[in-house]
Amino acid sequence: MLSISYIIATFFGSGRLPYAPGTWGSLAALGVAFVFYFYHLQALSYLIISGILFVIGWLVTEHILKTSSDADTDPSFIVIDEVVGLFVTIGLLGLYEPVTSNLLFSSFVLFRLFDIFKPLPIGWLEECLSKSPRTAALGVMVDDVLAGVMAAGTLILLSLYS
Repeated sequence: MLSISYIIATFFGSGRLPYAPGTWGSLAALGVAFVFYFYHLQALSYLIISGILFVIGWLVTEHILKTSSDADTDPSFIVIDEVVGLFVTIGLLGLYEPVTSNLLFSSFVLFRLFDIFKPLPIGWLEECLSKSPRTAALGVMVDDVLAGVMAAGTLILLSLYS
C-alpha cells in the first residue's frame, strides 16, 4: 500500500515516470498551474500554495529519507520540490506581470534549466545541506525554491530589456 507521504513526495506518481522524473513532476505542476490559471488564481496565491507545499514537502521528504534504506539524500522520485519551485517562479513573476499561458510556459522552461544545471549558489547550497541527515530534506526543498527565485528574476530582467 502506498503511503500518503509517498503520494505527496512523488506528486501523485509523476516522480515515478521513467526518464527525467523532475521534468515529469514539473510538467504535472504545470498542469495544475494551468487549472489555476483558468480559475484566475492570483500570483500571491501561488506563493501561499508554495509555502504550504514547502512545509509539507519538507516533512514528507524527511520521513522518506529517514525510513529509506537508500543512502541517496535526494532521490529522483521525490518531485514535490519541483512543484514548489515552479510555483515560486510563477508566483514571483506573476507579481511583476499578469499570469498568462506564455508566463506559465516560460516559467516552466527557465525553472527546469536552473534546476537541472544548478548554477551558483543553487548547487553549492544543495551540496552543503545534503551532507547531514538533519538538513538533507531541507536541501531537497530549498534548492528548488532558489531555482524558482533565480528563474523568476531572470525572466523579469529579460522582460525589462526586451
